[in-house]
Amino acid sequence: MVAFSGPSGVGKTTLLVALVRELGRRGLRVAAIKHSGHAHGFDVPGKDSDLLLRAGAHTVAVQGRTQLATFGAPRPGGARALARMLPPSDLVLVEGWKAERLPRVEVHRRTVSRAFACARGRGFIAVVSDEPPPRDLPTFAAGEVGAIADFLCERLGVRRRARPRARSSM
Repeated sequence: MVAFSGPSGVGKTTLLVALVRELGRRGLRVAAIKHSGHAHGFDVPGKDSDLLLRAGAHTVAVQGRTQLATFGAPRPGGARALARMLPPSDLVLVEGWKAERLPRVEVHRRTVSRAFACARGRGFIAVVSDEPPPRDLPTFAAGEVGAIADFLCERLGVRRRARPRARSSM
């Protein structure tokens, strides 16, 4: 697991989307989880899952042909507990959960904030920024997705999956 942090508007989600694509091209199974400090109504009022929750179910899972969703109260244990609920993955990219102790990449953009979180916080392993950070950390531009993926794989010990060999029809 590796977390990505920064204020709203710096491009965290855009970066994660590009990283998921890049890591997927490398044959890795990548999961992504996001934390939001805002109250959301994720479920649709009046649907079966909403009715079951309002009836008292602590969790409702809905599986369709192509997607799975769970609704209910947040689970204790934060990002790690949520990651354990996911299908097996080679790497979990986490957006948010600033208070959790996870290896963390700061996403920074000067036009959004002059302050760097890595200047006062621990656990940062890299910075993605349009200006140099105040600490000596590996630093990447937002467009260096391949280099960021290389760094994460090396730093976290994630290995490229061997692609299944095509069977010959001899």
